[in-house]
Amino acid sequence: MMLNLDAISNGIIQKYPYQWIFFDNLIPKTQLIELRNTFPPIEVFPIREQPHHRPAILVYDEFQEFVGDRRTKNFYPNTGLSSVWQVLVEELHSNVYRESIAKLTGLNLEEQFISIFLSRLDPIVNGSHSDSEGIILSHLLYFGREDWKTEWGGCLQILLNEKLESIFQEILPRNGTSVIIVRSENSWHNVSPVSSQEASQDRLNVLVRFYDRTTLLERARV
Repeated sequence: MMLNLDAISNGIIQKYPYQWIFFDNLIPKTQLIELRNTFPPIEVFPIREQPHHRPAILVYDEFQEFVGDRRTKNFYPNTGLSSVWQVLVEELHSNVYRESIAKLTGLNLEEQFISIFLSRLDPIVNGSHSDSEGIILSHLLYFGREDWKTEWGGCLQILLNEKLESIFQEILPRNGTSVIIVRSENSWHNVSPVSSQEASQDRLNVLVRFYDRTTLLERARV
């Protein structure tokens, strides 16, 4: 396994201001460098008409697989992912990864849906949010420059409440850093706007999300 699942399983999740945890030891250095160097170029990312949406590639969607709807799917190898990226994506939707996350959080994830996105962040303002209902948890893995500076922006901000100034902790999107957030009504967070044009193309990340199966199936019936 590329992922250090023992680190996830044996992690101690923070309870304040909500359930979240920071990692910097989930992927070996050699693979981190290769993943960063082979991250898909900006040209293959779709253009989003909505200015508040970041360009993203959907590389795995268990819900669409379940309902047999392939219209919105863009799975590898169609995305041209390198072999090391294909390995990582496979591990992220494996049962052992799911079990590690469940052990860490105490959540029952056995029947829940998972999706995996690769994204780059434009220099935009996200605004504080706690994620929509139906999302159970999010796992962000960053592949940005190792010399990323706070003043460049693009930092994940753990907030005490919905106010942007209520910053509890900032996580720089450096290569190898990783954050898991368990969604709740008060799981407020934000991404600070990228202020460096050079850095804006370098904020690379994977977003793994677990969704409540019942909620998604009910929405699909509407």
